[in-house]
This record gives sequence, structure tokens and C-alpha cells, in this order.
Amino acid sequence: MKFLSRLFICVFLISSSIVNGQVEFTSIDSLYLTSIEHFYKNAEDVKSEIWEGMELAPICLFRVNGPAILYNHPNPPQNFIRITDKLYLGEQKQLQLYGATQMEINGVLTAIVDYGLIDYSCPKEVYAVAFHELHHAYQRSFIKQLGYDNPAVLLTYPESYLNDGIKLYEQKVLYKMCFAQDSVDFQKLLNQYYSCRLKREEIIGDYSRYEEAVENMEGPAFYCEYRFYNQFPSLDKALKDNYNQQHFFGVLTTPFYGRESLRYRHLAAGMAMCYILNNHFEGWQSEYYTGSLSLYDFFITKFKPLKEELDIDATYYGISKFHTQNEVLGHQVSFNEFNTQQGVKIILEFKTVPQFKGFDPMSAESINDSTILHKNFLRLSGGEHNELFIVDKNVVTIIGKEVWIVKKVVFFAPQKSILVENNRIIVDVDGRNASWSGKQRIRTENEIVFECE
Repeated sequence: MKFLSRLFICVFLISSSIVNGQVEFTSIDSLYLTSIEHFYKNAEDVKSEIWEGMELAPICLFRVNGPAILYNHPNPPQNFIRITDKLYLGEQKQLQLYGATQMEINGVLTAIVDYGLIDYSCPKEVYAVAFHELHHAYQRSFIKQLGYDNPAVLLTYPESYLNDGIKLYEQKVLYKMCFAQDSVDFQKLLNQYYSCRLKREEIIGDYSRYEEAVENMEGPAFYCEYRFYNQFPSLDKALKDNYNQQHFFGVLTTPFYGRESLRYRHLAAGMAMCYILNNHFEGWQSEYYTGSLSLYDFFITKFKPLKEELDIDATYYGISKFHTQNEVLGHQVSFNEFNTQQGVKIILEFKTVPQFKGFDPMSAESINDSTILHKNFLRLSGGEHNELFIVDKNVVTIIGKEVWIVKKVVFFAPQKSILVENNRIIVDVDGRNASWSGKQRIRTENEIVFECE
């Protein structure tokens, strides 16, 4: 009753804020507000079974332009409403939350997940992703030798049809290894998988280290997501099997070429290696996390495959050559579409390289060595009063040698959303927010060039 009374008061307060244009509290928000405590207790119960030694960080579920639901945080923001000893409610905009990741909230690393995305069909999927992010928070706090992959490498990864053809075959072999029942068949598949990796390393060189970096950290987290999702006994078997295939394992058998979904492919490959290891060895998680080997090298060391001649059908190369070339040509098509969209073209030129605060590497497309098209979000900062935050709208960065060295930003906005006065440009429209000091260098009906300080 105490919880429900506080919940009623909280809903009333949030509903009252609609009048002030702050946030709208809806039925989906109530759904997660009333279920997050059960999720967290469940996660506490199963975390050691899923991954030995795992510890849980605080968690924040949110909806863009809606509430932020904070749980088990030792130092919540002052403007958050206290509902129970561990549950607090605030607004997503207050913390500028975005995506599924981890971030510091009042100095405490916290797992965050956007439950308002249309991709999720039920809370179980959201909470499985939340467990994924909780594992990342555990990695960052306790398994620091893993390290994140460098997204800048993703944007220059070679688009080679030979590599793509072998990779597609390799991933299908890995998929079959997950479900192989016969030890002889498993060994044959293992040898082919190992030989594919060796051959591709001859083609792409050090870029294979990028693949391993993704697998090292994302593989265990995606595996934890899979295990947490499947620990729900009430799930309908047919629906569970379908989600497992589509979301987890199906990535390995889906044809991708060039840099398309490259990081996601190795996230799934890392998960598959964890899945196979768990089927054959006890205590492997602690052994891996306390060692110095990459997940792939650890996997190979445990199974000891043999190098052999690859038996890849020529059609893999023929199909790959066609689609990889189209993928390369598609980069210019994407850039042309970006430059012909409606609105005023805004070009921000930076005298000083801005602070790179965040972007989605899996939704960034490298047009060429100096031009990056961001399709999900981009956030830059230039000190206390200068900031750019673009969400769900395309924006281009012109970079130096690294993705972090931004020389220019290009995006489009409606004329009425742009204000230039007092040596500052301000853009305020859904999905596009910028405020930066400097001076206007060029202004026409269709274009503004602003020199940022």
C-alpha cells in the first residue's frame, strides 16, 4: 500500500507537469515504473548463475521526452521524486539520456535503456537489454583490461568482397557449431571456422584486431542478454524460439556486406563463442575474465582447432562481389540524398576541435576518409554554453585523421527553427538542438556558414 500510495502521488505530480509542457506520463511509463523493482530482484537472483562474479550497477529506464526511472542509485539527482527507498522518478531531458548504454549519473556508473523504442514487443525484451547493459557496467567497473573497440576503426574497415564472402561462410559455420550434436561434425566445423579467420586475417590484416575487440566486450554482454531473456519460464516456446532466432542467432546467417552491421555481426559472433564455451566448459567465464587473451584466442586455446583447406562454394564470392561493390557505391548515394533534403543547410566550422561526447558507431556511415554520415545521434560540446545534440536526424561530420577530430558539422533545419544573433547560432527543433558562439560568415536563402569559437 505504501508503494501504491507513493506511486499515485508520483503519477499525479507527473500528470500535473503536462500543463507546464514538461513531460507526459503514459500507460507504458506506469508499466515500467511498477515492474523495475521485480526485474532488479530477479537480476540479483540469476546474475551469478548467468555470469559468475557479476555485480549489478544502478539502472535507469527512460523514454525520450518522457520519464526517467532510476533504481538502486546511491545518489540520485535532487530533482528526482523518491517513490521507495530505491526507486526514483525524473525526466529524460534532465539527464539527456539516449540509447542503450552506460553513463555516470551523479558520478555513479549507471546502466540506461530506452523502453520507448518500437523495436521492443514486450517488457521481457527490454529487461534482457537492461541486463546486457548491466553486464557492461560490471565490465567497466571490474574487468577493465577488456576495453572498448575503437569506433574510428569501424569507419575505415576494408570493404573487400573476398573478406565478405569468407566472413558470410564463416558465420554460418559458427552458427552450425552452436547446435552441432556430433563431436566429429563439431570438429570439422571448428577447423573450418578457424581456417576462415586465418584466411581473412591475411586479407584485412590488423583490422581483425577490431573484430576481436568487439567480440571481447560485446560477446559476453550479448550472451548475458540471451541467457536472461531465456530464463523466463512463462514465455511461449514458439515466440521465444522465434525471438532467439531473429535477435540472437539469426544475425550469423543474414547476408551483410561491406561495413553494414559490421559491429552487430561480431557482437553476435562473440555471443556464439560464449554459448559454445558454456556448452563444453565449467568456470570458463572467470578463466576468460582473469586472463589476458582475446575472446577469440581464448576460444581457440580451449578447443585447439586445426588449419585446413577451405571448402567454400564459389557462389559466396560471386554474390559477395556484386553486393560489396553496390555497398561501396551506396555510400555516395546516401551522401547525395543527405545533400538534397529540404531545409536550410547549416555548416558549422570549428576553430577549436569540439569535445566529442557521443555517437552511435553502428549507425555511422563512412562516405570517404574525411566524411562521416551519422544516422542515429551525434553530440558535441564546446564548454559550458556551446553544445550540439542531434537525434534521429542525419548529420555529417568532416573529420581529421580520427572520427573524434571534428572540423565541420553539416545538417539541415527549417528556417523558422534557426536564430542567429548576439554572435551565437541557435537551432531548436525536434531532434536537432544546437547553441554555439561565434560569427556568421555566409548566409543565403538555403545555406548558413557559421564559424564556431
